[in-house]
Amino acid sequence: MDVAAVSQAVALMAATGAVSGMGQHTALEVVERIRERVREVFGRDERSTESLEHAIEEPGDEARVRALAEALAWYAQRNEGFAEELDQWARDYEPSATVSQNVRAGRDAYTAGRDMTINQRPEG
Repeated sequence: MDVAAVSQAVALMAATGAVSGMGQHTALEVVERIRERVREVFGRDERSTESLEHAIEEPGDEARVRALAEALAWYAQRNEGFAEELDQWARDYEPSATVSQNVRAGRDAYTAGRDMTINQRPEG
């Protein structure tokens, strides 16, 4: 098991609330159970708990999701049972696929966050 990879997968699920292969209502219930279990494991560790809450508040912020993944990995490395839970969640409820885009259109492509506008110029 790659603790870093499963921690990243679970961090994405916990932050975005999205898992693949199930309806929205069921997915939200699963994610809430994962979040509660993570809160339980983090206990009184304010820094780790804050990383979870910050990732939930801004799931599009890669730094916040990465901080949560690091906290999950730290606990997984010290708690074999929790590491197995992370691994099981990552296998059972893998996060929804993400879309990445590579823009090679020079000055005619304008991208900002999740929006993209492409202005095509007529040839000639």
